[in-house]
Amino acid sequence: MLPHEIVFQLRDLFVLQNTIHWIKSIAIDNRTFGHFKPISSKRFLNDCHEYIFHFTINGKVDVDRLALGVPYQDKSNIARWSHTRGRDVRCRGNTWFIPYETIQSRAKERPHPATFPVALAENCIKLHGVSRVKTMLDPFLGIGNSAVAAQHCSVKKFIGFEIDKTYLAEARRRIS
Repeated sequence: MLPHEIVFQLRDLFVLQNTIHWIKSIAIDNRTFGHFKPISSKRFLNDCHEYIFHFTINGKVDVDRLALGVPYQDKSNIARWSHTRGRDVRCRGNTWFIPYETIQSRAKERPHPATFPVALAENCIKLHGVSRVKTMLDPFLGIGNSAVAAQHCSVKKFIGFEIDKTYLAEARRRIS
């Protein structure tokens, strides 16, 4: 319940405009796509997704719904719906499948226990409209994946906070 408790704590300051589910791993027809950190437990299932809470000041911030668009599975929808304007792209929705990469050695490959793919942060920037994001803030910088995403998307100003000197050094190395 911790993620939801944080939402309740922030509701006096912000509006929860969207909840996005980052799907790290999914099994379809006995095939597995992606990877997750396994939980060794007889009581709990593995976490194959995480929440992304999209907070805004007033809950009325426009997003670029087609920046992360996907093609229509049923192509007849292109002609049926006027909002498509003839384009084969629809809103991806609030479930984003971005695989969590498998690593062999945390110390060598990903020296932080709670990382996320750079593509995840890039999606968040694109959702807001790359040209509209002037400043990006990450209060939990870690090894700098959000800073790398900001560089990839040409965000002009990035601010990150990290109390662990080892993680901060790795973030600096990655963005230099």
